[in-house]
Amino acid sequence: MHAGRLIAIPRRRGALAAAVALAASLALAASAAAALKLPAERTSPTGNFFTLEAYRAPRASHPDAEFQMKVCTSRHTPSYTMIEPGLFTLLLTNGRSVTESVGVATHPAITPQPMKPLQCVSGWLGFVVPKGATVSKLEYDYNGRISWAVG
Repeated sequence: MHAGRLIAIPRRRGALAAAVALAASLALAASAAAALKLPAERTSPTGNFFTLEAYRAPRASHPDAEFQMKVCTSRHTPSYTMIEPGLFTLLLTNGRSVTESVGVATHPAITPQPMKPLQCVSGWLGFVVPKGATVSKLEYDYNGRISWAVG
């Protein structure tokens, strides 16, 4: 609350209902604004750039979660740098996690490969989501964690 600002509290039942409805709609708008907007770029602790370009949520006819990712190294990337899909994990709302599965990823899949400074690699990551599970976030963990909330 800001100093000097007064808030009117409605006295009638109709005004109170309108105020509650307005508060609910503002809360819904705020949660929608917090939803993931693609592309969503993150910088890893090692200074490389990870951009989530697309997300295909699991559904009854296709239970896999798929993520199109672009990974770019920085000017300061060491010569031994590799992209490793196994460092990506899918977290579920039940607290469990799912490891990446190249076999279910849309082509072209991201595969383990060396990367030079200022090089980019694009491709898909795939995750087999157990029936009834709900996706929460995608994480990449190497010398620190970066994540994208997708649920």
